[in-house]
Amino acid sequence: MPVGELAALAAATLWGFTSVFFFSVAAHRIGALRVNLLRLPLGWALLGLTLLVKGMSPITDAGSLALLAVSGVIGLAIGDLAYFAAMRRIGPRLAVLLQSLAPLFAAGIGAALLHEIPGPLAGTGIVLTLGGVFWVVLERRDEGMPPGHHAWGVVLAVIAAFCQGLGLVLAKWGMAGGLHPLAASWLRMTAGTAAIWLGAVLAGRIRDLDLRGSLRLAWPQVVGGAVMGPFLGATLSLVAARHTEVGVAATLMATTPIIVIPLVMLTERYRPSWRALAGTIVAIVGIALLFAR
Repeated sequence: MPVGELAALAAATLWGFTSVFFFSVAAHRIGALRVNLLRLPLGWALLGLTLLVKGMSPITDAGSLALLAVSGVIGLAIGDLAYFAAMRRIGPRLAVLLQSLAPLFAAGIGAALLHEIPGPLAGTGIVLTLGGVFWVVLERRDEGMPPGHHAWGVVLAVIAAFCQGLGLVLAKWGMAGGLHPLAASWLRMTAGTAAIWLGAVLAGRIRDLDLRGSLRLAWPQVVGGAVMGPFLGATLSLVAARHTEVGVAATLMATTPIIVIPLVMLTERYRPSWRALAGTIVAIVGIALLFAR
């Protein structure tokens, strides 16, 4: 059974549900920064509680701990902050499009650090899947996009994609000693949460945010999103990285824009164009190749 591939698609599906039904609503009500500051501690607490109930220990060697901590800071803190900043400057469509570069970074860094070189079939599957995702994202239009495509926004989006790819590779490297993905996810979340909160404190943003009041306004969305995103989705992403090549795992996890289409059709009466359908078909063919290899 292709455990890694299935876990990657499950993570992408959970992130799709989270973006449509939870965090998009919460971000509209209380803002993206408040959502980010609330969702990571909740995910961290849920992961810790699960470890406690299952009697699992997150103790590992110093090298693995360092890799997972750096992975959390880069992937969950710096990457997310760069992504949200990019969306403010260039709009969500272009930011999502550039975020799709993350699998390419993951594949390249994985080849350099982990010596994972995709074979011809896997390479073809990656190209087709990402091509389909690109095609679907390009089909969408941003309403209310900030005027102009600011170069700094593009740079931030590319930085975010690089951080996501590098974070996944470092997380897999940190699990090389046999650490369970659940424990690895908790350690990674610990570092990412600490980094985001430390940055917010040093920037003097905490006093003005009224996080308690914000949580009261959007607690169902924040809590539900924390369960499906930082708790389940993040853990499944590490399961995927552990059981298959990071380039393949990152590619399958980048299919969230495809998975979101039927959800948006149900919630917003969105009718996909022939272009979006064609991109979806191309992506599905690519996914099939990744499973068939």
